[in-house]
Amino acid sequence: MSSQDHYVIIGNGPAGNHAAAVLRKKDKEARVSIISDECIPYYYKPKLTGFITGSVPREDLLVLSLESYARENIRVRLGQKVERVDVDSKTLHFSHMEKIQYTKLVIASGSDSRMLPSMEPYEWALKFVTSYTDVMEYKDQIKNAQEIFIFGGDFVGFKFLRMLDAMGKKVSILIYPHAFWPYNLSDEMLDQVVANLSKTRVQVIVKDDIKDIKGSPGAYRIKTCNGIEKKADLIFSFNGMTPNIDFIKGSGIDYDHGILVDEYLKTTVDDVYACGSCAQIYNPAIKAYTVTIGWPNAVNQGEVAALNLLGDHKVITSVGRKYFDLEGVKIKTTWWKNIEDE
Repeated sequence: MSSQDHYVIIGNGPAGNHAAAVLRKKDKEARVSIISDECIPYYYKPKLTGFITGSVPREDLLVLSLESYARENIRVRLGQKVERVDVDSKTLHFSHMEKIQYTKLVIASGSDSRMLPSMEPYEWALKFVTSYTDVMEYKDQIKNAQEIFIFGGDFVGFKFLRMLDAMGKKVSILIYPHAFWPYNLSDEMLDQVVANLSKTRVQVIVKDDIKDIKGSPGAYRIKTCNGIEKKADLIFSFNGMTPNIDFIKGSGIDYDHGILVDEYLKTTVDDVYACGSCAQIYNPAIKAYTVTIGWPNAVNQGEVAALNLLGDHKVITSVGRKYFDLEGVKIKTTWWKNIEDE
């Protein structure tokens, strides 16, 4: 490996950071850069609810400090958004007009909140909590709010709901069964979720939809298609995540819902790999592309992507839990094995 190499990782989550660690370990001389549009180093997203309540201080959110990157000679560029990838010149173009070149690229850009087309007219009223930046914007508002309305659900949404209930907030949730892309809740699963939530003070609305939202922050009025009317200080949307890949469109890197990669996590362009929740991985056994979710899978994919970028030929496999518990319902995190086989 040449000291002239510049390995660039887009994304500051578990996949990106573990890719960077492997690249540095295997190549001591090359430049390694992590690009993140967030303003905070690698942190534990699952701890954000604790950060909101104050039980988790900011320093305990961090997985790695800026000093630890410096010790490993890994450059971290925070608060910088990639707008475009030019694969012919191997150049990344940033929103602030800067551009840098790479020799090999790992895309681990994660996912953003999913906006349902039917909810676009109400985007002005909806808030999302999927990142540290979101939490910093709404943390004080959440503490001061008395009535909160949640539309959707998904894994983060139910953890958020439980947090609000523990804080003594008056919470209503309209569960949207398609909030869990790439999974959908069946009627049986939905019944189990509702049964679990009946043990809380949360008001649950099912088999309904938003008809109208009026008002302003602190005084929203929500009306559903079935005629239910609710007041709320804040409205949050949790309708799953969508891969953060707009910057690769038009680059020649193939994508569907996420970036298409083979079982080695290689994209359709040489020297470009993708991993984590932004990637759709090909499984030769079932001859289909799909995604995996969860921190352990992201860590494993970051490491495998880095090894293969360096010339290995390692096939990705699933690790960790094969499912999450969603209010008593088993939701698969991967398509590599059947839950029933465990």
